[in-house]
Amino acid sequence: MMLLHLILSCMIAGSLACSDDHCKDISLANELLEVKFLPSGKQLGTLCPKVLTFLECEKEFIECSEGRSLEEFASSDEAKAEAARAMLNGISLIRDLCDEDSSFHNDYIVSVDCFRDFILDAGRMCRENVAEPIEKFFEELYPSEDDRAEALAEIGCLRDAFHVACIMANLGDSCGSVAQRTAMTALERLKDALEAGSCEDVENAADLKSRFLDYLALDDEKRSNVQGIFDLFRRRR
Repeated sequence: MMLLHLILSCMIAGSLACSDDHCKDISLANELLEVKFLPSGKQLGTLCPKVLTFLECEKEFIECSEGRSLEEFASSDEAKAEAARAMLNGISLIRDLCDEDSSFHNDYIVSVDCFRDFILDAGRMCRENVAEPIEKFFEELYPSEDDRAEALAEIGCLRDAFHVACIMANLGDSCGSVAQRTAMTALERLKDALEAGSCEDVENAADLKSRFLDYLALDDEKRSNVQGIFDLFRRRR
């Protein structure tokens, strides 16, 4: 699923590159790359203990550096608290993924083969499909090319959110409602990571996305679905 591709590639591969030396596990990074961060059920049985051990090591390293638990850090008002919440949510999600008795694990297992075939083509198709409406929207919003050049953050915010919305819409058609539900569950649980992404520096992100949805003139059901994804890409409060 996109969920594991997103979680593991961003959270684990990135951490493996810059973690404390005693947490590093290059062989784990290579194993994850080999399965494109989308392991089968059998591969999960091998990878889960290694991934969970690595993440617990990272968690302990951060707690040692901060002098407090990650839970305390995540509940604070500090700027980096959102990153701490994202890590805790990611660890929780991976634990559920590795728990053979969880509904999340079972939904992933029945969906991952389809998703593995789906993701590359869908990603490419959606990049092409979102480019034109975003370009035309900003041409109307900023008639001057000089103004558009200064709107790169806004363009990035809409592009990333609309790209995910496109993938999610096509996921249901290609792989079924279980795959779509599983991916949506992951996105919702990882919203702190998404909020710290491309929309965090856009002052008027909510208004921008609302105006873009008006421009698209979608029917009520499609607008609601896209709005649900857009709401996950919020500006950091």
